Amino acid sequence: HTGAELHALLHDRLTLDAQQAAKLDAFEKAFAVRRKALELELRADNAQLADAIEAEHGFGPRVAAAVDACHMTMGELQKATLEHVFAMRSLLKPDQTAVFDQAVVKALTADAR
Repeated sequence: HTGAELHALLHDRLTLDAQQAAKLDAFEKAFAVRRKALELELRADNAQLADAIEAEHGFGPRVAAAVDACHMTMGELQKATLEHVFAMRSLLKPDQTAVFDQAVVKALTADAR
């Protein structure tokens, strides 16, 4: 949801020049590949967690290890997402960064405010 909002902001509300738009397209394509790989890894981690739960029927060492693996992958996905956000920000002009920064803060704190 947040990604869609930032995407709409970049494409609809900020007037990107041709060079910015081309760089954004390249960033988005690269991130889509990375995100898909991490989502597949997370799916595999969840399958391992399911197997561990089925085997241990409680919070045993296999379950704990599987949870840790899930958390590692979720963390990697979050880091990759933030790297992508900052890459997108790097192509913006100063007057565009303020609008972008406000949208990022709003997206991250929408439920907290």
